Amino acid sequence: MRLSPFFSSREISPWLVLATVILGVGMPLADTTITNVGRVFIVSTLGVTSYEAGWLTASYSLALAVGVPLSHRLRGFLEEKDLYSGAILTFMLGSLCMAGSVNFTEAMLSRGIEGLSAGILLPLAPILIQESFPENLRSLAMSYFALFGAVWVTLGPTIGGFIIDNPGWQWAFAINIPIGFLAIFFAQAFLSNHPRQDPRRFDGTGFVLMATSLGCLFTGFMRAEWVGWHSSGTGFLLFSGLLLFFLFWIWSALSRDPILPTEVLRKPLFIGILAIVFMQSTQSFGRLYLLAPFLEKNYHFMAHDAGALVAVGALTEILLSLSFLFSRFLAGKWAILLTTGCILVSISNIDFLFLPATGFSLSFIVKSQLIFGAGLALTQISLPPLASKLFPQSKVRAATTYLLFAQFIGGAWGTMLGRHLVLHVKPVFSQMLPQLSTHRMGHSDIFLADRLAQSYTSNIIFYDLGIIGLIGAFLAFVLIFFLSEKRVGESDRKEKETLAGLPANGKR
Repeated sequence: MRLSPFFSSREISPWLVLATVILGVGMPLADTTITNVGRVFIVSTLGVTSYEAGWLTASYSLALAVGVPLSHRLRGFLEEKDLYSGAILTFMLGSLCMAGSVNFTEAMLSRGIEGLSAGILLPLAPILIQESFPENLRSLAMSYFALFGAVWVTLGPTIGGFIIDNPGWQWAFAINIPIGFLAIFFAQAFLSNHPRQDPRRFDGTGFVLMATSLGCLFTGFMRAEWVGWHSSGTGFLLFSGLLLFFLFWIWSALSRDPILPTEVLRKPLFIGILAIVFMQSTQSFGRLYLLAPFLEKNYHFMAHDAGALVAVGALTEILLSLSFLFSRFLAGKWAILLTTGCILVSISNIDFLFLPATGFSLSFIVKSQLIFGAGLALTQISLPPLASKLFPQSKVRAATTYLLFAQFIGGAWGTMLGRHLVLHVKPVFSQMLPQLSTHRMGHSDIFLADRLAQSYTSNIIFYDLGIIGLIGAFLAFVLIFFLSEKRVGESDRKEKETLAGLPANGKR
């Protein structure tokens, strides 16, 4: 495998390619959740409330989802190293703008730049891995990539908490500049330009329809929080978003080269996997959005303390994933691992309903994080092999694009759903608690009732997220019965024979 002229005298190990892409995607993945801790410091600069700062996380995930299909098409026009390095440079620009933001509008635009460039970068990374590794090592390498991707997302609050409590929140973004230059050096040194895809017509109409529809839906939810759901402007934005999203899929079905390839959607099993990924991401990102503020607000944790507890889940992901990746006993049982992962993450969320009423319990939070990390690990290591099992190599790239798109759309929705429930569940408890009291409530009682309402709100929201995850687990359980070796093998045989010009029965 020939790479940069600087290293042209020797072969470069594909494991160095894996290390390069893990470093490159580490920044955008950690930034997905890095603003979940220390929001009080961020809002003091931007002039917004703590939960309004949560829109920075949601907008980033949404912009990232928009950039994912863009990456799939740009690879037909640009060299891989140039596209990869350019995406990192653009991400560094967004990080620099975010570090210098002085108001909410600037911060939202900066996060949008970061997210769009991250969306281009992330789908390119697994493609580089697939083209660098021999076929017998691709599934293992992709599982490692998925594992470290989940670890970066989970470590975002940990890294952010330490930086926010010490140099300041701006440095949580400025640190991407030196890391970015290092990632670009690695990319130029260890990555190669593989043969391009056939340059197809860029689906500008489809991209505009998709980006505009998601933007309208996102802005509609933001407006609903600020001016209410009864506003005519809110209704117009939400209706326009849904209509444009519907038109986007109609256009994609009729277009010859859509921005999101539709051929992989012909398999109902894959649509089921996308639904599972969406629901799993909804509960996982919703949890990561809520957990750190829950600890900071209810138990007066510093940002780095809350981040340290979040890191427990990341460590569990690493240890458990490595043990499963090296286990021959579970090789091929990816649907079972996906189901188990969804169930474990759901249990870790529903468990918050039983948080001791006497106050904070370190053992309870650690246990919950251990379960969460285990579930997230099983989910992440099972998805790449499932995509390879369902599709021939020529379609794995498109399948990976859809999986990432569903993951970050689910992440944006989980963050927005968590925000919405925080704002609307607490008032219900605040009204109910005084009515349940048997005596006239004084000032101290009202303060206690408000604190109880806030605590109950967090418990209920975690519970709601867990229920969403259980629905995904049920779909994954159904998937096991349909994803049998016999059925998938027969489907793949017919597809490969069709591509080779043979009839389904294998005869000329």
